[in-house]
Amino acid sequence: MDVGSPWVEGMNGSPVIYKKTARQVSCRINDEVAILDLDRAIYFGLQGVGVHIWDALEQPRSVADLCSSVMAEFDVSEAVCRADILKVLGSLEAEGLVEATLQQDPRG
Repeated sequence: MDVGSPWVEGMNGSPVIYKKTARQVSCRINDEVAILDLDRAIYFGLQGVGVHIWDALEQPRSVADLCSSVMAEFDVSEAVCRADILKVLGSLEAEGLVEATLQQDPRG
């Protein structure tokens, strides 16, 4: 699924859920996160809000969930928050560090 564009809902209205891929490992180094892409042996680093987003992705999350979490910790408007989160998620997905899936309807 290409979510480099602002995909936050699937065609059926289900929210898009982001999660970390299994092809990476990460650790905290002071106030930053270092992420190793296991397929390519390349390191990536996150700081500030990126660290907050990465930590929140310990569980699969929607953009709305991530935005609520970021807005609770940082002084940012909803519009700016949403745009920034989509940009970060798009970059992480492009590098193969997160993936997007449609949230399954619990009713089956």
